Amino acid sequence: MQAILRKINISNDYSFLSRKDELHYLYDKWHFHPELELTHIVHSKGTRFVGDSIEDFEEGDLVLLGAYLPHVWKNDASYFSDNSQLKATAQVIQFLPDCFGKDFLNLKELENIRWLFEKAKRGLRISGHSRTEVLKLFNQLFESTNGVQRIVLLLQILEIIAMSTEVSFLSSEGFVESYHRFDADTINHIYEFTLSHFNRKILIEEAATIANMSVPNFCRYFKNRTQKTYIQFLTEVRIGYACRMLIENRKSIQQIAFDCGFHNLSNFNRSFRLLKKQKPTGYRQVFGGLKS
Repeated sequence: MQAILRKINISNDYSFLSRKDELHYLYDKWHFHPELELTHIVHSKGTRFVGDSIEDFEEGDLVLLGAYLPHVWKNDASYFSDNSQLKATAQVIQFLPDCFGKDFLNLKELENIRWLFEKAKRGLRISGHSRTEVLKLFNQLFESTNGVQRIVLLLQILEIIAMSTEVSFLSSEGFVESYHRFDADTINHIYEFTLSHFNRKILIEEAATIANMSVPNFCRYFKNRTQKTYIQFLTEVRIGYACRMLIENRKSIQQIAFDCGFHNLSNFNRSFRLLKKQKPTGYRQVFGGLKS
């Protein structure tokens, strides 16, 4: 299944949408939309996929996504169990790049925000004092019923992010450029297949079949599109999930390795050190976990 073009229902009477999602788990399909999206995670945790970025997320996470950037917030498996009492809460603002008019961003005064929209094509994580200031305005915007005040607050939020030095890119520039340069259907099939089956053994022949290519052609195609090999991508997905499981301290490191698709503990340890620059045991201890 390819990334879904998700329809955002912004009323024709308003320039942007603000909503508070209170769900059993966050929307879990790999998707994109023409609107920019500013998401604040109020209560929830799991793994965030933005383009080719794979990171943990938790309460306080604040991210700005550009138009058409594929993404998904995947809650931990505990959110999907039959007897789960967990809830996921997020505040979301969505708006089209020209939501204030087609010529608005061309104004000299909006130069910083225009550049911000370009940077947001890779996804931006906002942290530190900037996040604190943005969230203050965020809450004011959600509480306000005054239309002009809401527009002013949104512009102030965007200006803070645009001027901040406490933002970091999520997706690589290579992924974004290649994603928009070529037809995206094939890469979306591969991503969705991998996110759904990473916890079992996946042969390169399987992925090539999903892409309807020979193995050599598939390997060249994937490297050209993502600037990494398919095995590197698969390993990053697995390690991303392993990090979340290590923080929760519920299973042994050996069991976590197996649950994430590794069938050899030494291979898991080696891959983990390569990506996270430390051993799984050290990673768990840093986050206050039990020694393994």
